[in-house]
Amino acid sequence: MTQHKLAAIMFSDIVDYDSLLKEDEKKAFEILRKNQRINKRLIRKFKGRWLKDMESGTLASFSSIIDAVTCALAIQKVTIELNIPVRIGIHQGEVIFEKKDVLGDGVNIASRIHSLIDTHDIVISDTVYKDIRNKEGLLIESLGSQTLKGVESPVGIYSVSCRDESVLDFTIDTGELVRPLSFKRSSIIIGIIVIALMSFAIYYFIPKSTSSSEFKKRVLILPPENYLGTDTLDYLFAGMHDLLIGDMGKIGALNVISRTSAVAFKKEGKSMSEMASEYNIDYIVEYSVLCYDDSVCTQFKVYDEKENELSVQDFSVEKSQILSLYNNVTKDIADRINITLTPQQEKLLSEARTVDLEAYDDYMKGYQYIGDYSLESLNKAKEYYISAIKKDPNWAPLYAGLAGVWLGLQHLGYESPSVATPNIYENLNKALELDPDLSDVHVYNASIAHWMEWDWEKSEKEFIKALAINPNDAVSRIWYAQLLGTLQRPEEAKMQGQLAFELDPLNPLIKCWYGALLVAVGDCETALALAEEVVADDPDHALANGVIYWAAFSCEDYDKVIKSQKYWLQMDGGEQFNEDTYMEIERIYNEQGFSAAYREVMKQYEEFTNYSSNHPVVMANMYVKANQLDKAMVLLEKGFELHDPQMIYITVYPFDPLFDNPRFIDIVEKMNLPFP
Repeated sequence: MTQHKLAAIMFSDIVDYDSLLKEDEKKAFEILRKNQRINKRLIRKFKGRWLKDMESGTLASFSSIIDAVTCALAIQKVTIELNIPVRIGIHQGEVIFEKKDVLGDGVNIASRIHSLIDTHDIVISDTVYKDIRNKEGLLIESLGSQTLKGVESPVGIYSVSCRDESVLDFTIDTGELVRPLSFKRSSIIIGIIVIALMSFAIYYFIPKSTSSSEFKKRVLILPPENYLGTDTLDYLFAGMHDLLIGDMGKIGALNVISRTSAVAFKKEGKSMSEMASEYNIDYIVEYSVLCYDDSVCTQFKVYDEKENELSVQDFSVEKSQILSLYNNVTKDIADRINITLTPQQEKLLSEARTVDLEAYDDYMKGYQYIGDYSLESLNKAKEYYISAIKKDPNWAPLYAGLAGVWLGLQHLGYESPSVATPNIYENLNKALELDPDLSDVHVYNASIAHWMEWDWEKSEKEFIKALAINPNDAVSRIWYAQLLGTLQRPEEAKMQGQLAFELDPLNPLIKCWYGALLVAVGDCETALALAEEVVADDPDHALANGVIYWAAFSCEDYDKVIKSQKYWLQMDGGEQFNEDTYMEIERIYNEQGFSAAYREVMKQYEEFTNYSSNHPVVMANMYVKANQLDKAMVLLEKGFELHDPQMIYITVYPFDPLFDNPRFIDIVEKMNLPFP
């Protein structure tokens, strides 16, 4: 939906942010988060519309020029107090609002003139000056006319500052602006200490690169070739492939492609050099299973990006020692591509044990089912893990796998929390007791703390542990990115999400989780494109359709929202869905607009048996779209009482119309959630 409007555009950014990022990454991120919070709250306070973050800057629009200027003065005052080097430009002109973006000369001029001034200054164009030149409380000085790139005529510009705050009628509490919300003082002190410790851990123990280019080596391990003449062991080879990738992933100097994408790469039928060129891969590992009886025999070949064979190595171990095979292969490949292991990596890759052969076979069979997430598959995985534990009760991955099954059963609604939760904790605690360095345990602990316990500090601490052990785990990174999004740390969230996507670029789930994250941090268009890629291959992919629905709304592409709504009415209503009803929704949308159509959507959902009671947060979000805010609040309060896992997203879902509602703020405070 494209709209042409006359608007005041405000562009602000942090001066010389790139240099600050190179000098002190932690400090740069801290300043960026603080500045974003200040801008978003003050833009809302002065009736503006936050449009998007632009690298270290913020773009906003105002219907009133004086609101834009007063907002800029408020930002100036606070950022001077906090020593954040910000400069601001404001211009009024005709602009084009397209989806959730704004285009045109109004934007160009605001961004150009702000670059002409010093830190902490505000500059306005002549069109803004004409409207406020007689406003009391302002001090305005001419800076002459400037010729701007991409603008035909010179533009008169002026600096503006505050002469008398009382005349302008704005009050600012700097402390409130930079706090998530006004929590009790003791909570703030504890939070500061925890965040400081977390920042230290992140800075020193998690790879800080923003793209794969900063990893020295990018490695693709192709699925194994089966030379045994039987396909009955395919589950075993898939598991071996995943476990080898997991071992290789412990080496922080490597960027190891995840198994789902590795399999997809091979299915594309491209040559090694083509894969290397398209996906920026430095080394490709090809391996074969030559025997699997009393012993396991394998052969590994390492190629460079031009398909030159660098090495060929055979490995053979007794089947009971198969876990040492992965460790030995990992160390050998690292040595051949000139990677020096750290003492911690040497330790992790030297720990191997004898495994019960029948337990190992059950583990591999269970492993193939756990990723399906259907009730039948989860129950099969549970059966195999329990069988394996009886045969080898001291092997930690079995308990971690069983905990993952119970977590899936609960999270997907197949099992009640009263039954699942004790089993989750019992198995995780046992796995942690047997192997404190098992990354899966820390990933599950982090996820539980995020989704179930609402303990943000514990969740981040556990994600940090997991990623310190295996920095190449794409799932850990994307889930950590979601936590960072919940905590209103968009730049860090995007960094972690990008790394996850680079590690597993062809995995539909990673695409969808990354897309959901991008919507939350303001990039709805990229999110929409990613989800539509998934739906093109799998039209019934529920998560992808969910991202399309959310991203389209955030992009203000209401045609796609209404189209997507048909999928969800069919999915959620089942036999109660009526095609004629959807046609009526389309008619109302075309004749009366989006909110009216959505009120008709909600009438349908209210008739779906038990849907509202089972999905309070999802329903609340839909009531917001219908502009039925009281109904939305009732359901959010219910979701809080039920401890609905979806509650963790209420400050990143499009619940913006409720952000000033005292009842909404009360829930956010009780959950200790940072506020946008």
